[in-house]
Amino acid sequence: MLDNRYRVETPEGIDLLLRPAGLVPRALAFTVDLALRGLILLALFFGFGLLGKLGIGLGALCLFLVQWWYMVLFEVFNQGRTPGKLWLGLEVIHDDGTPIGWAASLTRNLLRFVDMLPLGYFLGALSCLAHPQFRRLGDIAAGTLVVYRDRPAKPRAAFQAAPLQTPVALEQDERRAIIAFAERGGQLSGERRRELAALLAEPLGCSAGQASEQLEGIASGLLLGSTRQAAFEAAHEAQWQAFAKRLAQTGERRSAALQDFPSAYRRLCQQLALATSRGYSEGLLTRLRQLALAGHRQLYRHRSPLPGRLLGFVLAGFPALVRRQRRSVLLASGIFYGLLLISGWLVHLFPDLVFTVLPAEQVADMEAMYDPDATRLGRFGERGSADDWAMFGFYVMNNIGIAFQTFAGGLLLGLGSLFYLVYNGLVIGTVAGHLGNIGYQLPFWSFVIGHGAFELTAITLAGAAGLGLGQALIAPGRRSRSEALRQAAAISVRLVAGAMLMLLLAAFIEAYWSSMTYPAPALKFAVGAALWLLVLLYFCLAGRSRHAPD
Repeated sequence: MLDNRYRVETPEGIDLLLRPAGLVPRALAFTVDLALRGLILLALFFGFGLLGKLGIGLGALCLFLVQWWYMVLFEVFNQGRTPGKLWLGLEVIHDDGTPIGWAASLTRNLLRFVDMLPLGYFLGALSCLAHPQFRRLGDIAAGTLVVYRDRPAKPRAAFQAAPLQTPVALEQDERRAIIAFAERGGQLSGERRRELAALLAEPLGCSAGQASEQLEGIASGLLLGSTRQAAFEAAHEAQWQAFAKRLAQTGERRSAALQDFPSAYRRLCQQLALATSRGYSEGLLTRLRQLALAGHRQLYRHRSPLPGRLLGFVLAGFPALVRRQRRSVLLASGIFYGLLLISGWLVHLFPDLVFTVLPAEQVADMEAMYDPDATRLGRFGERGSADDWAMFGFYVMNNIGIAFQTFAGGLLLGLGSLFYLVYNGLVIGTVAGHLGNIGYQLPFWSFVIGHGAFELTAITLAGAAGLGLGQALIAPGRRSRSEALRQAAAISVRLVAGAMLMLLLAAFIEAYWSSMTYPAPALKFAVGAALWLLVLLYFCLAGRSRHAPD
């Protein structure tokens, strides 16, 4: 018999059975979520359109949140279920059966960018069809699994058929199969139940039409004669109901429900192991497995408060991580800053080279953005201060989106991340060289130096995160590629999360400080130099305490 269930062995030594969801239900769930996101954005844009310039900034921020964080927020706060998954009866979990966390959800959803390449979710669909648990590339890297969420099994009802003796001696697996057929009778149509039973009509010595009733009678007789199972259920039924009630209370975050929970869970695991070894009915085993799975998720879930973890990451974990990954960071920085300097130098020597890298229209736009006579510097320079909020939203949506794509591009053997590093280095260097040639270097560098400490550093960190993924795929060492990718992704996603925080700060500085022209250039250079020094000291000194939180 084909069995596509996924077995999870727990620390207590029992097997939990999960049913991975295939490509079709996952595609339907994604379609529902896609439609819902479209409706949300449509409603928000209509509403924000009434708010003028404030609405533009809010719209950009909401577009960023819906595009990149819709899936993550629902998966983390709604037990692995987006509205689409909830409608299809699916959920996403860690492949050890525990609830999905921030890092895994962020990893699988950022890497969705590559799963959707070249179009129509081609790579993701191909990966699902090729993987035994229907995992797309993002799931493999994150160590996650999309499964069916089973409905709670109810206590077995008594069979209505009169008990019958078996016509031949049966093995334990055969007895369990007959009982399982009878227990599932209510879930099958009458035609399907008779069709399955007819396969055993000949060994039962009856007609095909009577086989279903005969099997139910034999199942009733087997359970009636199985006094051990009946006694087992009677002895522990009250404990199982109490455990199910306690699970419901823990879902409501009642601290009293957590008292003695580990001992109750381990006692349930012992009972499941005993029922399995004795060959009790599949209905009973299914019920106990569902209780054990729910207990496993509750017991091993991550309970550290998010604000404390975030604060520890910012103060110590992030800079310590950057130092541990210094090889990747230095490589990404060398590529980015090296090409920036080389392209700027070449354009300075050969001014017409700028039109080889950039179209003439974009060159003209850059000249207008950094015109010394402009009232505001940067993108949409001729704007009032009320537009700064709109630009903050634009910078968040654009820059963090590029950082996420840079990270995800590492899944293409590192080539995607390399492309973003090369492209951004070439463009920034070319623009800097051209503006220097026409005498606009002072407004350009006074604009860039302030937020550049955070933005340019974040670009290299996102590139380093992507290169880490590519290295794991190209040179996994003695590990399998999937295992190497999973370990690298666990590190890289934290790098890109730190880069995102830096880009949020950079967007604020760029919108509200860098674009201003009334501060003297000397002041802006002094502030920029201080910010670069602050970033350098942060990554060199922060998080060096032995007991610093990670």
